[in-house]
Order: sequence, then structure tokens, then C-alpha cells
Amino acid sequence: MNVIFLLILILNASSIISAGLKVKGNKLYDGNGNEFIFRGINIAHAWYTDKTKFSLNEINSLGANSARIVLATGHKWSKTSYSDLEKIISWCENDGLICVLEVHDFTGSDDPNDIISLAVNYWSEMKNLLNEHQNYVIVNIANEWLGSWNKGSLWGDTYSSAIKTLRTIGLKNAIMVDASGWGQETGPIIENAARVLESDPDKNVIFSYHVYAVLGKDDNSLISGFDGLKKTGVCWIVGEFGWFHSGANVAYKSLMDYCQKNKIGWIAWSWSGNGGDDAVLDLTDKNTFSKNDLSNWGKDVFYGDNGIKNTSKKAYGNGDGGNNDD
Repeated sequence: MNVIFLLILILNASSIISAGLKVKGNKLYDGNGNEFIFRGINIAHAWYTDKTKFSLNEINSLGANSARIVLATGHKWSKTSYSDLEKIISWCENDGLICVLEVHDFTGSDDPNDIISLAVNYWSEMKNLLNEHQNYVIVNIANEWLGSWNKGSLWGDTYSSAIKTLRTIGLKNAIMVDASGWGQETGPIIENAARVLESDPDKNVIFSYHVYAVLGKDDNSLISGFDGLKKTGVCWIVGEFGWFHSGANVAYKSLMDYCQKNKIGWIAWSWSGNGGDDAVLDLTDKNTFSKNDLSNWGKDVFYGDNGIKNTSKKAYGNGDGGNNDD
């Protein structure tokens, strides 16, 4: 009798986390049915492969609940291999971080083949690994594909086709899709998000704005874009944002305030290692990648009124991210 009781307990425990990350309406839920709101950081693995594990540990200790990881298919940067990806996922899971995986090779491209063939082929190759970790892994098909503006039909058609293919080959994870116009164009995503969602038989798609000096040029632009996507009823987040870009300030404090009031997730760009003019977006020192060397931007993201320390909660009831010890 005791043995039977023990087996029941083991079976129940093994099924506690089993459903995977799931979109329901305009919200995302973890595998235990808890609503999950991103408060995360972008990590540039493809360019600093030796810094990834350390960086994840650092952002976790500061309370982040998620990380968006820059990967590469080999078409522009050295390919992130199956074994490398396996390590990244394990590091995220060990830190309790929801892991958004994106390939960066096709940033700004207008070629549909980059999505429906090259990006899909990469995810197909990694499918079994991704499916094993659907409780923590979200597949962000490609970073900022479609740099041109006013091509909403192309954006909608291409992502609808890619999502159908990914489901046909058996990918089970939640999927994320960036907006067009380098992630900042509002019209196409507002007009086409519903049909892209409908292309997924699992209806498990998250949409993502990237907020810089176009969408985030002022409060009116920001709030208009956000309200427009909110009215569609889809699940969406801010997958990237900064405080300054292309010679102009970004309305990031209004962004963080809006997201807090409306329970919208965000993932700040980026932990460290940006080059050129984008170096101002380093959250910490490029030489150390350390939580002890936060920039003013980093201090705002982690310690501001609506920052990670005050608003982050981990998935699967693993406590408040913001309450983690330093």
C-alpha cells in the first residue's frame, strides 16, 4: 500500500509542470496555469558565446524572470549548434528564466525565403530539443525580419506560412513574431496579427514590438501603437527597447509605466556588448558583463519604479524575481 501511494505521489509530481507555455486570449500562462509577464533581458549569445552562462546568472540574481537569446543559423554569424542550444536552455531552466530563442541572421531582410525556408529549417533541425523544453522555451522565429515599411500583406503571408510549416513538422512550443519595420511598424501587425494567429492550429503565438526612436519617439506614438495592438485582443509584449537610438531619446519610462499598468511583458536591450552608437544600450560594462557595473540605463531597468526589482515574478510560482538575493 505504501509503495502504491509513493508511486502516485511520484506520478503527480512529474505532471505538475507538463502543459507548456500557452497563450490564452491576450495573456501567456506557464505550464502550471499561472499568468506570466516578461520582465527580462536580451543576451547576445551569438557574439559573446563565452559570456552567456555568466550573463544569465547575473540577470537572474538581479531578479529577471526571462531572457531573449541571440542565436545564429550560420548564414551571417557562426551557427548556434544543437549542443550549444541545449546548454543555453539548461542554463535558463536552472535559473528559472523563461527562454526566448531568436535567430538574428535575417534582421532587416525583406526576403520571405529567409523565414519560410532558412529560419524554419533551423528550427526544424532543433525541433526535438525545443519540444522537450516547451515549459520554458519560446521560439521567436526571426529577429526584426522585414525592414521595409508598408508591406503588411507580405509580413502576414510570410509568417502565416512559416507558422503552418512549423506546426506541420511537429513544433509544439509557443511562437513569437516580431513586427515589421525593424520591429517598430505598427500598422501591419495591428492589421494582420489576428490572421497570423489563426494560421496556428494551436493558437499559441505571441507578437512583439521593438521600441526605439520611431515607435518610441514620443508618448503619443508609443501609446497609439500600443493601444492599437491591445485592441486586437492578441497576446503581445515588447521584445526589445532602449532609452536612446538613432540620435534620439526613446519614451522608455512611459513604456515601462504603460506595461506595468496593462500587465504587458518587456525584455530590455541588452545586457552588454553593443557596438558603435548602440553601445549606449549596454545595461552593464562591456569589459566585465557584471551586475556590479550597471550603467545608468541598467539601473533604470532593474531599480526604477517599474523596473525588474519591483515588478518581476518568476514562472511556475518560483517566487518574485525581484526578491532574489544579490
